[in-house]
Amino acid sequence: MYVSAWNVFQLSEELLKIVNGLGHAKPTEIQEKALPPGLEGKDLIASAPTGTGKTLSFVLPICQRLKGRSGTLSLVLAPTREIALQIQDTFNKVGPLMGLQSACLIGGVDYRYDEKALAAYPQVLIGTPGRLCDHLEKGNLWLDYLEVVVLDEADRMLDMGFATQLDMLLAATPRTRQTLLFSATFTPSVEALARKILNNPERISVGLSNATKTELADQLIWVDPDHKQNELLRVLRAETGSVLIFVRSKDGASRLWRWIHSRGFHESAALHSDMPQKFREQALEDFKLGKHRILVATDVAARGLHVDDVSLVINFDVPLEPDSYTHRVGRTGRAGKSGKAVTFATSRDLDLVRDIEKFISRSIPAVYRDGLSAENLKGRGGSGSGRPSSGFRRSGGRRPGARR
Repeated sequence: MYVSAWNVFQLSEELLKIVNGLGHAKPTEIQEKALPPGLEGKDLIASAPTGTGKTLSFVLPICQRLKGRSGTLSLVLAPTREIALQIQDTFNKVGPLMGLQSACLIGGVDYRYDEKALAAYPQVLIGTPGRLCDHLEKGNLWLDYLEVVVLDEADRMLDMGFATQLDMLLAATPRTRQTLLFSATFTPSVEALARKILNNPERISVGLSNATKTELADQLIWVDPDHKQNELLRVLRAETGSVLIFVRSKDGASRLWRWIHSRGFHESAALHSDMPQKFREQALEDFKLGKHRILVATDVAARGLHVDDVSLVINFDVPLEPDSYTHRVGRTGRAGKSGKAVTFATSRDLDLVRDIEKFISRSIPAVYRDGLSAENLKGRGGSGSGRPSSGFRRSGGRRPGARR
């Protein structure tokens, strides 16, 4: 018998060898808690911070359940293309070794490829709600015989407005299915969804859903808006590892990438939803492989990017939603490793910073540039449109969005 830390679970000998062959010496906390109910066929609602290994906690039960069987019997729903592709990447490390195949149905891909993949009746379908609903309405997809449905990043799917699509897809599946729901946060909308679709579920939680991880060293840098770019250069020049930079807008991501590229950081790329799918995939792959050291991205990557060794996350723009902060900085310090995060804030970001610190239940260590201080910031902030300035300057001093 193959002996390892995974033997406490009711995994087959074949799966035990596969998991250990992948270099997973021992299960993570979410895997320890989620695998037993998953393997027993129970419904589950689970909360865990990003980077804790939850994908494997549903891939393994699916593979064990479906080995040796034919037909499409499992569906995994993800909020974004990137997350769907990452799930398929994890599945492809395990499933084919057990004779199981998957298909990934996401936007930006020719429907003919989807139809060809569906015609092979893969045991596992992975996809985004919108694309799957398109196939359901076209009559290309039947979900009558599904036995397992997984909702990954359920809170994100609801935030993105996929409630109607989720209702449509789940209504097309058998009520006797096993349903596994994973969410970074237990919001009221997630709780309502869980009550509607789960049957006597087990409930587990790993860590605090609204707290950043203890191995993360994060820092606020209060700066004048006109000096954010120079401060970014200072931070980039001091960091030798991989860097993920978050901005709010797709246009801002492209412009900031072009600006840092022009300053000599040629091993960099941009990632946002307006890019063709093949370029998005290439940017992610090059970043994962280290061909690009710096990736400038919108929040489309905040939950969809699984890279083990991101050294530093930079919030060039303070996120507008507090939970986005935890998802962004969760891209570093993964799987127990240490990580660093830096957030540039201006006086107009005061209310956003306060909301973030309330959400994570602690203050973020701060440093002050350009003559700013905690005292002289107290009387500022909370002004105007509620959409703080990005601090990015065009040539000629124009702000983002300024009309020529």
